[in-house]
Amino acid sequence: MKLENQINVQPPPYSDNSGKIITPDAIVTNELEVVYGDDPKRKSVTVTITHFPLPVTLLSGDAYKEWTKAELESKLKDILGSNPSGVLRSLFPKTMEEEPNGPGTQLARMIKTLGIHMSDSCSCRRHAINMNEKGNDWCAANIDTVVGWLREESQRRGLPFVDMVGKVMVSRAVKKSRKLLANQPVPENDEDLDKED
Repeated sequence: MKLENQINVQPPPYSDNSGKIITPDAIVTNELEVVYGDDPKRKSVTVTITHFPLPVTLLSGDAYKEWTKAELESKLKDILGSNPSGVLRSLFPKTMEEEPNGPGTQLARMIKTLGIHMSDSCSCRRHAINMNEKGNDWCAANIDTVVGWLREESQRRGLPFVDMVGKVMVSRAVKKSRKLLANQPVPENDEDLDKED
């Protein structure tokens, strides 16, 4: 599918298995390779675009009908609108690395210093991204929820867990994130965070 103008989409950074942050090359093109998928049982038509991992739903529910390729292409162009780069960028899953100063990323770093690493099967990364998306105010107001996530993962791994220690870690992650996001210097020693307020 030809685009009116060339687009430039920067995929989000991510970490490889060694912890090295990888910044993928930008996708620069004026043409999209698309594959349409029709699912009559679910009454939906989606499109998958080469190089973009998440599909786009074009028709669903009551809007589902017989279609032509031209109709679907027109629908996709409507969805891409005046900001196709932004819409296409949203087709990448969120990563912790795109918000290095977020509260979830800060908490994950603290946990890593304890020798506990994220695995592909744990929910840690998803929760950290969720914390980053919801922000510091949400994390501070919902500290018990975040501590519950930590407790569940600790139990799943057979590790000891103390709720008060979890609360302290979450509070420190939020404080550190707020300082980083405000471009204020962060004390070298995390104990110095407790002396402030």
